[in-house]
Amino acid sequence: MVTAKRWCTTIQEADDGSGDGILLFPDGLLEEMGWVEGDVLDCQVQGDGSVQLQKTVPLCSDE
Repeated sequence: MVTAKRWCTTIQEADDGSGDGILLFPDGLLEEMGWVEGDVLDCQVQGDGSVQLQKTVPLCSDE
């Protein structure tokens, strides 16, 4: 049986007048998921209000 791990964080105000928020990920989460700055994440809001994030893999790469 796979047990899902949950992480909690707080959305911070962007403080630029846009009304946008900034979601900061805990270092442990980034390390465990293998995410780094510049990665693109797909965000899916679930029926229970939780959010599922998954790193997207580009179809093509210039590298």
